[in-house]
Amino acid sequence: MADKPAKTKSGKGKWIIITVVVLLVFGGGGAGAWWFLMRPKPQVTAQELAAQREKLAHFISLEPFVTNVLSTDGNTHYLQVKIDLKTFEPKTDDEVKAMTPEIRNAVLRILAAQQADKVGTVQVREQLRSEILTVINRILNTGSDALGKAVAPTAHAAQPVGPVVGVYFTAFVVQ
Repeated sequence: MADKPAKTKSGKGKWIIITVVVLLVFGGGGAGAWWFLMRPKPQVTAQELAAQREKLAHFISLEPFVTNVLSTDGNTHYLQVKIDLKTFEPKTDDEVKAMTPEIRNAVLRILAAQQADKVGTVQVREQLRSEILTVINRILNTGSDALGKAVAPTAHAAQPVGPVVGVYFTAFVVQ
């Protein structure tokens, strides 16, 4: 009886298994890379964005402003106002400090132009807040308020353009 030689494996099966394993490893790596690097990030809602921004909010207190104002009867009164500025940018503190003399001059010009009889109304105070906000942002953005002239409120006063987003009267006395 003649012995038949034993069949030797050609190695094709081994190479197929290795190829499949390599493809799975690279495919899994590519899918993982896409998942962590390329997939779309969830959109931040306006409320979440506002909450994140409010965490950065802080206030800058200015020294009190005192100026003379006239009344309709010709008497001189004085107006004392304490102002706080709201901002979200930490660098604004240094900018306000550097520009304090110009800011104070512009605010005093706006306040001194008021009449004692009318400055007590809510409408006039809101107008003052708007004018002061506009002029302070102009000073901080350009370094000048156009030769110290008061700026009339614009249609964009509700949406401030600049580092200061709010002006708050923390004291307002007319005597």
